Amino acid sequence: MQTTRINYKNLVRQLLPAHKRQPVRLWWLRGLVAPLGTLFAEFDKWRSDTRMIVNVNSQVAVFEGYLRKKYGEPVAIRVVTYDDGLARVSLRAEGDTLRLRTGLRDETAREAMPLRGEIRELFGDADFIVYIPVGVDIDLIRAEIERFKQALVQYKIIQE
Repeated sequence: MQTTRINYKNLVRQLLPAHKRQPVRLWWLRGLVAPLGTLFAEFDKWRSDTRMIVNVNSQVAVFEGYLRKKYGEPVAIRVVTYDDGLARVSLRAEGDTLRLRTGLRDETAREAMPLRGEIRELFGDADFIVYIPVGVDIDLIRAEIERFKQALVQYKIIQE
């Protein structure tokens, strides 16, 4: 069997000296080496999964990427962290570097800014929210979150 990394038929042929490359001997040696292809494919999958788990931490982008890859949802799983979203108010002495800049939704209307406590109402007592599609099991996601989240961090799972 041929994997993406090792061509076992060619490997047997290259390792055998030129004067011993008879068809029957090549056939027999390739038969002995054939199970290594399936074993290496299983090992490669295990190695990929293990590397992915080792590299997962509580960083939002890393954890979100891990959940997306594990459950096969490239865009549908999102992790949103709490940010008060309030405007930073600067002192006059600090100059223009900290001046409040807001974007425009269109020519006449400015972008909406959240009021004090408005975002906290959405989050409740949670520090982050995980949005998942309907087809994904909530209990499996909860187990993954419990495995990688930091202590004393609260979360919510919302199925969309």
